[in-house]
Amino acid sequence: MAISFYLGAATAIVSAALAFLVLQRFARKGKGTHLLLWGVGLVLWALAGLCEAILAFGWSDPAFRLWYWTGALVIPPILGQGTLHLLVRRREILIVTDVVIGVLVVASLVWMFGLSLNAEAFRPGTDVGAFLTERYREILPQSAVRRVLPPFMNGYGTLLLVGGAIYSAILFLRKQIMPNRVVGNVFIAIGGIIPAFGGSLVKLAETTPELTPLGSTLKFVSILLGVVLLFIGFQLAVREAPAAVSVRTAAQLGS
Repeated sequence: MAISFYLGAATAIVSAALAFLVLQRFARKGKGTHLLLWGVGLVLWALAGLCEAILAFGWSDPAFRLWYWTGALVIPPILGQGTLHLLVRRREILIVTDVVIGVLVVASLVWMFGLSLNAEAFRPGTDVGAFLTERYREILPQSAVRRVLPPFMNGYGTLLLVGGAIYSAILFLRKQIMPNRVVGNVFIAIGGIIPAFGGSLVKLAETTPELTPLGSTLKFVSILLGVVLLFIGFQLAVREAPAAVSVRTAAQLGS
């Protein structure tokens, strides 16, 4: 079995465990929509890894559809909405964006399962990871939705996740308060960027055949590393400050 299979399986296991911890924290606190959304995003991250591992054994129509839906469409905007709920207090903004992203998540699932796939193009050979990173487009039909929806949802989610983390880190660093949130947001920013960096390596490998094995392997390493860094960042960013610090923080932020 190729290394990308083991990386996909490891991603599924690690993501599922981290999702459990985040959702357990949400259940214990009884509040925190950001925790709920981050937990759901991590569950979907685990599902993407599981689908990749399933596809290593041969073609599976549901696994391919769910793999593309989770990894290419819905994980970034859901995680990004979690960050938005952590940073923004204006309820009308949260409601509108929640509705829009919720509709897009459901609509994209319906769209994905309504496509006619070219299953005959699935020829992974000895490395399903390399196939999924380089030639999966042969399976998907060309359409305006495919050209517009993935870039929009990934761009929106990455902007919120990474941009929100950088903004928070700078804010708390300037105030010289809550260093755990500074470090946590740095982890979130790096964790959000690393998978995109892995995708860039795959694009480079498409034009440089010598880099193909390295590109596909690093892609899945970046996905696994990204989810670990995001979890560390989430944990640090939501850690409760001591009561005295909390009062001082509120006063400083309000000044």
